[in-house]
Amino acid sequence: MKTLLIGGGVAGLFFANLYDGDLTIVEKNDVAGRKLLATGNGRCNFTNLNLSLDNFHSSGGDFYKYALEKFDNQDLINFLNDLGILTTSLPSGRCYPQTLSAKTIRDILYLNASGKFLFESQVKDIDFKKHLVITDKAKIYFDKLVIGTGGITLPGSGSDGKIFDILRPYHKVTRLTYGITNYKTENPLSKKAKGVRVSAKASLFVDGKFIKESKDDVIFQSYGLTGTAILDLSNEISYGLADGKDIWVCLDLLVDYSEKKLAEIIKNLGEKNKNKTIEEALMGFLNTKLIIDVLNRVKLKGKMKVSGMTYEEIKKLIRTIKDLRFKITDINDEENAQVTIGGIDTDFVDKETFESKIIPNLYFIGEVLDVDGACGGYNIQWAYSSAKACAMGLLGKHREEINVKDK
Repeated sequence: MKTLLIGGGVAGLFFANLYDGDLTIVEKNDVAGRKLLATGNGRCNFTNLNLSLDNFHSSGGDFYKYALEKFDNQDLINFLNDLGILTTSLPSGRCYPQTLSAKTIRDILYLNASGKFLFESQVKDIDFKKHLVITDKAKIYFDKLVIGTGGITLPGSGSDGKIFDILRPYHKVTRLTYGITNYKTENPLSKKAKGVRVSAKASLFVDGKFIKESKDDVIFQSYGLTGTAILDLSNEISYGLADGKDIWVCLDLLVDYSEKKLAEIIKNLGEKNKNKTIEEALMGFLNTKLIIDVLNRVKLKGKMKVSGMTYEEIKKLIRTIKDLRFKITDINDEENAQVTIGGIDTDFVDKETFESKIIPNLYFIGEVLDVDGACGGYNIQWAYSSAKACAMGLLGKHREEINVKDK
């Protein structure tokens, strides 16, 4: 049985390590796993100890449940350990190779992969009737075809979305957009605040309804917002943008202090330092590059004395610091988004074997499917879980076919 895999990215490399049949891998790049090298800022956050199904989404409901529960985070950690890759984790639950280098995982997966790689081969078409994949160099026969090409993110790595154009005549492709990225806002801070990083609680509201929050780094940019906390909220933001909804992110810049406690501190500063200005007082509260922007939001002058502030002015200032609001208007960076939202409609794919319900002997794994995970290692976990479920299902079907022939 000749199995052909299109895509030598992370899902493809996992599959090539898990499948022990006659395998050929078609890859458009000159190396395997190029996109993998960029994950986790080059450190490869490959899974999360907090593997909840709540961190995944698909228009096909809980399509992802079977694979993720059967081949979970511990299964992936054990798999990597068996390959000689030691792993570590952060308090947040994010897991990395002990070397903190994505190259470690890419290189070892490639070294241990089975099958023959055909590099620098661009797929142009697929003839499902004749079981042929047509590339820019050859026509390749297959008995089983596995597609693990990725989606539309990081096109420079090879996942440019062209596979969807080939597949649309045969399979429904859901709406495509970009997740785990940064966003433009209607009311960004001034140029002075550009690049300032703060630890904050970011809360997401869509059409006035609270959706989710994340406490982590937020980075202010001239276009709007980025940072880990924003990436944590990213996929839900992208869903909302695609649906034309009203989206706001509210930042608590002093999450460890209550409004009451902050009011007491400011009042005390005014009483003990009659000449201290508001701008001077806030130097111990906020990054100095943010102070003028915050004061502008509440229409207070920085040179005003703290001792001269009214109760209402103090309350308004504190509420702005604890609830700094930004209206999200658009995705800022599609080119460097980390995950595709949308893909092959999972209603037409078997959730246990990942075989197409429309075209026999056609399988899908990884990001090409309409399944996306939150920031934090969940998408590489999905690449592994789907690849293993597919490999096990495909090998099981092959054994059944052999038994039928023997009879």
